[in-house]
Amino acid sequence: MGKRGNASRYDYLYRRIRHDIAHGNILPDEKLPSKRALARNLGVSIITVEAAYAQLIAEGYVRAEERRGYFACELSPVARGGQCDGRRGGQRGGDHLRGSAASDSIPENAIRRPSPASAGMTQFPAVSPERRLASPGTSARMAEGVPTFASEGGPATPAPSSESAATALFPYQTWARVMRRTLTEESSATLAQAALGAGSPRLRRAIAAYLREYRGMDVSAERIVVAAGSQTLYQLIIQLLGRDRAFAIESPGYPLLERMYDAQGARCASVPLAAGGIDVAALSESGASVAHVMPAHQFPTGIVMSAAHRRDLLNWSRTDAARAFSSDGPRGRFIIEDDYDAEFRMSGRPIAPLASVDVAGRVIYLNSFTKSLGAAFRIAYMALPEDLAVRFELKLGFYSNTVSPLEQLALARFIEQGHYERHVNRLRTHVKRLQDGLVGRVRESSLAQEVAFEGLDRGLYFSMRVRKGAQDRVVGALQAAGVQLAFLGRGPLAWSGAQAGESVFALNCESLNIEELVLP
Repeated sequence: MGKRGNASRYDYLYRRIRHDIAHGNILPDEKLPSKRALARNLGVSIITVEAAYAQLIAEGYVRAEERRGYFACELSPVARGGQCDGRRGGQRGGDHLRGSAASDSIPENAIRRPSPASAGMTQFPAVSPERRLASPGTSARMAEGVPTFASEGGPATPAPSSESAATALFPYQTWARVMRRTLTEESSATLAQAALGAGSPRLRRAIAAYLREYRGMDVSAERIVVAAGSQTLYQLIIQLLGRDRAFAIESPGYPLLERMYDAQGARCASVPLAAGGIDVAALSESGASVAHVMPAHQFPTGIVMSAAHRRDLLNWSRTDAARAFSSDGPRGRFIIEDDYDAEFRMSGRPIAPLASVDVAGRVIYLNSFTKSLGAAFRIAYMALPEDLAVRFELKLGFYSNTVSPLEQLALARFIEQGHYERHVNRLRTHVKRLQDGLVGRVRESSLAQEVAFEGLDRGLYFSMRVRKGAQDRVVGALQAAGVQLAFLGRGPLAWSGAQAGESVFALNCESLNIEELVLP
């Protein structure tokens, strides 16, 4: 612990154990010491160990077994394909830790090695690989009056009946001051630079710094591309990778993805989910060479992709590079990582993005400011692997950027001056208060015995399981109170993760007035 530098004790411990599991220093199914024993051995508080274990469980590196303890999860070996040159990926290592402490492990006397214990992971029933999402003409509404999810800034959230929390809480006066300074201080040269295909160099530097600080991504500004919303980024990616590829999308998943890819002439393949994320075996059989996934908080199920699935998915992207190619695009398989609500994880540290451990240059990272700043800000960005960034400049750099130069430069200042961070912190606190308030009211009401909540504190939405026969009563009461729900039972949101006889719904309460919420 003496080598942790500026890192907190909990963060340093979490990273060290993650490093040891990823590198095989802690074996699969190996039992970790109890929280009390490890805390005593390392001279830290039990709360520190508890927080580190909780984060490792959330990311799928460790599993907890009741009355038995904590065990390391099994990870696949790292693929050693011909594309795995660490210099190309923008990260300096695989499942590694940055900084001088990267080679350190938890002391041998801190974690003793009993004989491995065997335990399986629960799997959800698989969705048939042949199932496809609804056709583009399918109605956007779910059955029984439950609203669908549809918004621009990445995977959709339940459409609010009033303004979103991001819109309501946005610091408009601060933005107005920043915009006035931008108008008076920026030169014509910086405005012209912002019109380039990849966007303003200043905004790209601000985004790269933000990703390094808050998402653990070692990315340069030259690899950032800014565009007017996620849909524009999808179009650019298709042009960049080639239209003759097949793009895999998660099933269930974001309903508009297939329509957007189809509109650009790209083929889509629906791939089912397993307990830990996308079914990589089904992905391999789908014929797709690009996988569009949401590892940190899958929409609409709320699944956090496990460490084992992450390793398997990265291995998938690194193999068969010679066979996976496009006639008008680069060779190899690619992963599109949609990190649409990463800023809104409300407990523990944010889930590390795939892009932060991609050493082969296979992951395209996407995010948007729409969720955090509101629908009026149609600004999204992607971080490309180094080779694709060069290809973008050569092939697509002639485009004029689709975001106003003034908005780009103002947003760069907004981020640089810390306004964005403060706004997101305030917004995250607000949404957590609404989630906690809604769940607390339900648990105090007559509905308490009919429902169970899952995925709380993971992001802007969470899931609710409803007992058989209680659906109409529960949904009616919540909708009457202004709660936004989507039924995960048919159409593009159909999910087989529900147990027999129960119904599963996704909920978003960011536009809820908790003070006026009344339940039976």
